[in-house]
Amino acid sequence: MDILIRTAEGQEAQPFLLWDSVWDPAAHRADWALAGGEALNVGGLRARSALETAVVLALFTDRRVPDDHPLRKYADADPRGWWGDGVDVRADLGEEPLGSLLWLLERAALTEDVSRWAKAMAEEALVPLLRQGAAARVEVETSGDAPRGRLDLMVRLYGADGQKIYDRRFEIVWLQELR
Repeated sequence: MDILIRTAEGQEAQPFLLWDSVWDPAAHRADWALAGGEALNVGGLRARSALETAVVLALFTDRRVPDDHPLRKYADADPRGWWGDGVDVRADLGEEPLGSLLWLLERAALTEDVSRWAKAMAEEALVPLLRQGAAARVEVETSGDAPRGRLDLMVRLYGADGQKIYDRRFEIVWLQELR
């Protein structure tokens, strides 16, 4: 019996794959998906939509609300925030705390002011994509429909050549009870 020693096996460069956070519009949340037959990633998590994942994480990860924020009252005692921001945020690389403050609006009545806040919060959350060169321009529009309890958030990203590289509408449903 011969014993073969394969010294080079597993030594080739492996791809750096950031798995996709796949948005589920019906559940209003994101989750991971299996890769299926992706080359170099068989059996792993799907990694084909880095820009979509960056947008979903930027918009729908709960960013910690500053104590002096005008809408801090909606946070009660929990300022939320992603734990990783307390570990490693590299400003020299254009990094900022992850997420948005959109979660603050969940308890607010759906008004024109809330629609304007949602637009501003989404734009702020997407700024790191501009600073890191993933997009050259961001457009955000909001459209509120209070009787149906729905706010639509439209996000478009453009590349340096002016071409649209991302176009997505997110529905945010207000689940409010009248008391």
